[in-house]
Amino acid sequence: MNRTGDLSVTSNVQHVRTSTYSQARLFVLEVEETFHDEKDKFETFLNIVKEWKQGRRDMPNYATFVARAKQLFNGHNNLIIRFNTFLLREHRISLEDENDSEEECSVMSTATDY
Repeated sequence: MNRTGDLSVTSNVQHVRTSTYSQARLFVLEVEETFHDEKDKFETFLNIVKEWKQGRRDMPNYATFVARAKQLFNGHNNLIIRFNTFLLREHRISLEDENDSEEECSVMSTATDY
């Protein structure tokens, strides 16, 4: 591949990283707003993310990470749907309510297309 092609690939990767980072920041703000009256829950969320970021990314820990988030977001389907956009497909959290499942599919399609 020539240098121009290399720059194009690098530019695309940087754009994806920037987009993902922006989406993650927006999600953190959404979690903070949702739990504005429950600071301990927001702190728990931050701790979950910090542990994940520190490199505990093998599959048993990944499943634990997802389970902890699922428990924390219980009753907040909007957060679960948004959180799913950051997860590996096989670890996405399913919603019990059929109506929300339709919304989840729609959001997942949009996120995948992005």
